[in-house]
Amino acid sequence: MISFRHMAVANSDLGFRLVVLCLFLLLIGCESSQRHFNKHVALFIFGDSLFDPGNNNYINIDPGFQANFWPYGESYFNPPSGRFSNGRLISDFIAEYAGLPLIPAYLDPHYNEFLYGANFASGGAGALVETNTKNFVLDLKTQLQYFSDLEKRYRKDLGDVKTEQLLSDAVYLFSCGCNDYLVLTSNNLSNLHYEEYVGTVIGNLTNVFKGIYEKGGRKIGIGTIPQLGCLPYVRAQQPGNTCNQELNTISSLHNRAFSKKLQELTQQFEGFMFANYDHSTALSERMKNPSKYGFKVGDSSCCGSGPLRGIYSCGGKRGLGEFELCDNPDGYVFFDAPHPSEAACRQFAELFWNGDSKVTSPYNLKSLFHGSESSQGHVNKHVALFIFGDSLFDPGNNNYINTTTDLQANFWPYGESYFNPPSGRFSDGRIIPDFIAEFAGLPLIPAYLDPHNNEFLYGANFASAGAGVLNETLPSSITLKTQLQYFTDLVKQYRKNLGDVKAEQLLSDAVYLFSCGSNDYQSNLYQEEYVGMVIGNLTQVFKAIHEKGGRKIGINMLTPLGCLLPIRATRPGNSCDEKLNIISSLHDNALSKKLQDLTQQWEGFMYSTFELQTEITNRMKNPSKYGLKVGNSACCGIGPFRAINSCGGKREPREFELCDNPYDYLLFDPFHPTEAANLQFAKLYWEGDSKVASPYNLKSLFQGMHNDIVQHTNLAARFMD
Repeated sequence: MISFRHMAVANSDLGFRLVVLCLFLLLIGCESSQRHFNKHVALFIFGDSLFDPGNNNYINIDPGFQANFWPYGESYFNPPSGRFSNGRLISDFIAEYAGLPLIPAYLDPHYNEFLYGANFASGGAGALVETNTKNFVLDLKTQLQYFSDLEKRYRKDLGDVKTEQLLSDAVYLFSCGCNDYLVLTSNNLSNLHYEEYVGTVIGNLTNVFKGIYEKGGRKIGIGTIPQLGCLPYVRAQQPGNTCNQELNTISSLHNRAFSKKLQELTQQFEGFMFANYDHSTALSERMKNPSKYGFKVGDSSCCGSGPLRGIYSCGGKRGLGEFELCDNPDGYVFFDAPHPSEAACRQFAELFWNGDSKVTSPYNLKSLFHGSESSQGHVNKHVALFIFGDSLFDPGNNNYINTTTDLQANFWPYGESYFNPPSGRFSDGRIIPDFIAEFAGLPLIPAYLDPHNNEFLYGANFASAGAGVLNETLPSSITLKTQLQYFTDLVKQYRKNLGDVKAEQLLSDAVYLFSCGSNDYQSNLYQEEYVGMVIGNLTQVFKAIHEKGGRKIGINMLTPLGCLLPIRATRPGNSCDEKLNIISSLHDNALSKKLQDLTQQWEGFMYSTFELQTEITNRMKNPSKYGLKVGNSACCGIGPFRAINSCGGKREPREFELCDNPYDYLLFDPFHPTEAANLQFAKLYWEGDSKVASPYNLKSLFQGMHNDIVQHTNLAARFMD
């Protein structure tokens, strides 16, 4: 071994060169961190319980102003996060649509970086300092102070120029005012000068907007307050459970006065823009006619007690006695007496994000986030994700083709844990690519054939249940060759809309995710010669993507085909078919070797393979080790292991059984993982070590660290020469 001392003696300036190289790479890392910060439009959130992500968990406060206990969060967060809903809030969906991760609670001690913004909202907060102060909530003035503290941190860490750019580009989201009026008693209301009180509330809100404007903020999003007198929480206290018309009157006064004030601010503050979302109308419509919007119940809450479940006893921690809980919160507009369900929050967020001027005016939030940039500029702020494959990745493309129900999943109970109505995904909720998109800061990647999508700013999903690599495999699905043609068509659209330079950059930066091969072997059992044909056809698809500029491929190894439940259910002793497992292993080994060869043949080619077969097998054998209860039976189906794929009653046979809690199961139907398992797999694929995802994990592909280091190392080497 040659020591650095010996090397220095042999070449006196080599040490200097190494130092230069290390410093060069270190500077790249620092620059990358700051560059990454400004790739996104940040989101800062202020307000009350409609937007509180759990700040009240960290302050000394009465449980009436907390929601960090079951059944809050039951549809999405485990353990409960502190959000006042069964799942996500309006602000969470807005972040998703903007290509951002969940914005963290400012007081959460687990966060010390706020790269994408911060959420200061506090359940019970008002625009007035005196609203609920005896309960120690974070009033709007205190939230503004926290924002000021964060601004100082940004200036220290990023410098003045980058901080000012960040704050100027950012969107500031508000939900505030309801508590200032709800704290008023009937006696207060009867003796109140409405206009004067409303003026005080709006004056305080305006001062906060001014404080943000003085720090560089220009774009405000805020909703109108609902007809407070008709909330189940209020009606439950009224004679005959009628609406409180005095509260409704003051709500309408507030909304009219506030709309006028926002228009005035556009004249007073240069560059000031706002989105004023008509939450009052959207909520009232769903309360009066829930079925029109996909709900069953609009005038009662899912969780609570008493008339309309309007007593605020949800969770049993508030000293208000027992509580009742509905079977399906997605069927309700309200989760508890004052707060919407996750399903309702999603609908409200969609209206806030891209509603027309009747719903959100004068701009919607999508316009604020995009600012003066065209979609051409916006698309290249993200690493796009293109998805190909079979039912493990199909987001619902098969809803739009002429195929059988065996290859569709757009009916209950599919999607029951997340999508209402069912999206067409073969799971109770989200699938692996959905979580990968979330980890990458992207929204859900849309199905290419969904007619509601005509922009693919963040990528597209072409996957189709039943698809094979070979054209003859289940031709009633969208074959991989056809998926590639769709991608080719989309490339032409990008070139037309973005121009060649931006389109080429987008395709080069993008990650291409694959799940395919399983159907080729299930359709042609025991024929080993198919392995070479499958790998050959798959390579041709990779080659075509490379020729169009793609450089980064992610692909999972096959599922353990011989141990699939329908195979085991037909075998003596319910054993695995080892010959079919051998074919799976042959495929995986051949694919691994081919990918290694391609890195030598194609410049800049990178890949990530995920050991899906190993991870599924581990959970089948030892589910409890991974937080599951059942690994050898499906949640939905019929027969031994529920291995007959009758889930949903739209296939033969029509009868099916459904488990109580899919989160306990590895498999939702006989072939496909539950949302809980998909989340585990996605996390391993995203940031697992080389035993699970190799030679890179997906996080490395999205961040592009390899290319940056190679590029800059070569540059440094040339400098040293």
